[in-house]
Amino acid sequence: MTRSSGKTTLSSNKHDARILLDFTEDEMEVYGDFLPPTTAGFPLSKEYVNTLLEHFKIDYGICWDHIEKAIKECTETNRPVRKVLIARGDIPVDETAGHFCLEQNVRKPAPPRFEDSDKTNYRAFSPFIVVQAKQVLAVLRPAVAGIAGKTVRGNAVPFNKMPVTPVRGGKNTSTDARHIYADVTGHLIINKNVLDVEPVLTVRGAVGYATGDINFPGDVTLEGPVNDGFKVQVGGSLNVRETLDATDIIVQKDVIIKGGMIGRGRALVKVSGALNARFIRNCRLACKKTVTINTEVINSTIYTMENVVVSEKGTILGGEVFAFHSLSAGYIGKDNTTPVKIHLGSDWTLRQEIENNENLMRLLTAKMEKIASYLSSENLDAAKFQKIEEVRTRLTGELSKCRSKKAEFEKRSVVDTKAMLVCAGQIAAGTVVEICGVEFLVEEPLRRIRLALDSTSGSIAGVPL
Repeated sequence: MTRSSGKTTLSSNKHDARILLDFTEDEMEVYGDFLPPTTAGFPLSKEYVNTLLEHFKIDYGICWDHIEKAIKECTETNRPVRKVLIARGDIPVDETAGHFCLEQNVRKPAPPRFEDSDKTNYRAFSPFIVVQAKQVLAVLRPAVAGIAGKTVRGNAVPFNKMPVTPVRGGKNTSTDARHIYADVTGHLIINKNVLDVEPVLTVRGAVGYATGDINFPGDVTLEGPVNDGFKVQVGGSLNVRETLDATDIIVQKDVIIKGGMIGRGRALVKVSGALNARFIRNCRLACKKTVTINTEVINSTIYTMENVVVSEKGTILGGEVFAFHSLSAGYIGKDNTTPVKIHLGSDWTLRQEIENNENLMRLLTAKMEKIASYLSSENLDAAKFQKIEEVRTRLTGELSKCRSKKAEFEKRSVVDTKAMLVCAGQIAAGTVVEICGVEFLVEEPLRRIRLALDSTSGSIAGVPL
């Protein structure tokens, strides 16, 4: 036997063809380099291969198809054929106990990237795993029986017993023979391989890069601030344990804020339920149900389809209030400050649609007038005239749609003729009160008064409390 560059072969005439063998370290595979004979040597043969295999005790997993093909190619071309698989053993199959493992789609996702950029968008990345009711959380991985392997020399290779880390269902989960399910929609918490689903998401620190934007289908409790630029979208109710710095907040149910709410920039807080807070400052709030404030509303715009209730000692300073039914407060406005504007009894959502439609109509009319002046010019050639005429036709169609919308808005118009303003303290001079489209300017301070629409006169009348 000779060894060459880590390879082994039988001793033979140096002119004869030969095969250099190369075993893997675990002897699970053996490869051969097929070398052709020189001028006076004998070619490769199957008998030579048998002798070679017998000498090196290779008796398992022999790949005769590879060997025969290599012999033929080496003989016909008289060129070396290298790295031919001579034999391959069986890799052992490790034994694994049956166990539940976490489903792939409930694992934490990788941070997304900004559109058209290779930069990571950490604000859009959330460390929270949100699952839906009836969603599969874990699947049963069946037991695997161990099978011993075998080397190319026929030696047995024992299998291993693989350790597993099974998960099991905990709070708000169900388990059957094959799966673990979530019983409710919520936040999946994995604690010591126990799967719990919490219907309420509690954020114990600040909403920032550690949490990403909050987007949760159920109730959310915030125990810290919301950093600038981060969004909070809640499918249930929102409970805030301290002051809320509002940037971009959307809540499908109620909002309860232990502290107050301070607005940032032009962000609009949207609440489909009711809102209760200690104070509101520099905010734009749209709320379908009643807004209740304990102390003050300062330089804020509030929209609601129900009521705005400020405590009897509470104050409204600056800003604008749109409420469909009523507004009550202790003090409204103050001398030498921006006057408060109050709108009651009208659907502010419809009012916004009407204003947007009117603005569009004014813009389209101005464009039409400009086009008319172009068309009256004597310097227009036929092609340019035709192009401008096509634009006018399109604008005429858009203007017609706006007029149709205006008629629809008039049909949808709903007012609450019983809407009222109740002030337990004082309404400052300069305050503007509008009820069902009727406007009233407070010229002198009014104390302890209720303002409402007088159906007889069609004007706003005051009644002392």
